[in-house]
Amino acid sequence: MQETIQVLLGLQELDTKIYSVKDELRRLPAERERRRKAIDSRIATRDELDSELRRLHLQIKEVDMDTSQSRQKVRKYDGEMNDTTDGVIVASLQHQIRTLKRDISQAEEESLEAMAAAEELTEKRALVEAQITEDETVFAEFETNMKAEMAAAEILLAELLAKREKRLTGDLDREVVDVYERRLDAREGMALSMLDGRTCTMCHMQVPANLSVRIARGSELVLCPSCDRILYLPQ
Repeated sequence: MQETIQVLLGLQELDTKIYSVKDELRRLPAERERRRKAIDSRIATRDELDSELRRLHLQIKEVDMDTSQSRQKVRKYDGEMNDTTDGVIVASLQHQIRTLKRDISQAEEESLEAMAAAEELTEKRALVEAQITEDETVFAEFETNMKAEMAAAEILLAELLAKREKRLTGDLDREVVDVYERRLDAREGMALSMLDGRTCTMCHMQVPANLSVRIARGSELVLCPSCDRILYLPQ
């Protein structure tokens, strides 16, 4: 059984590398997705700013048109007052002129506020756009490097899996392999654990004293009662 443990330790060394490479192959696309989402979020922010800017510019344009029409009316009413001596008509026209001038003044204030808001949003949009440009440049570089790294990782994984297959075609008992691989999957690539005194070095729990004796006998695979990994004694 000691020879079996040594073979399993060699297999574990390979599997540790295999799990590491597989983790990297999962991590890189996930990192790409995270970065892409961050950029897309900024793009969405820029689009929202563009929408708000269009609304403000439309508001400014409408206010300018309204004030222009109101000024034309003021000039018209001024002319009508000059053409009449009827006091009632003059008073009515004066009231309308005052109302129009008050509306013009209020509209001009709203227009100034809208222009100030548009200016502020324009500056904010420029910052967001600059960040997007920078992020897209970094993202393109990351994506290029990621493709190269993933291609290299795929080659390395194929080599490691080929080595693993060769080791499994040896004299290793199929039942032993099954026990090992079940724990390999359940424990994220770490199926074995060294026993340090009575402590499992993977889960750090103490095991019953008789387990060391059973391991030393070498007649069976002994599992940690806590983490279920295959235990072995230090050389």
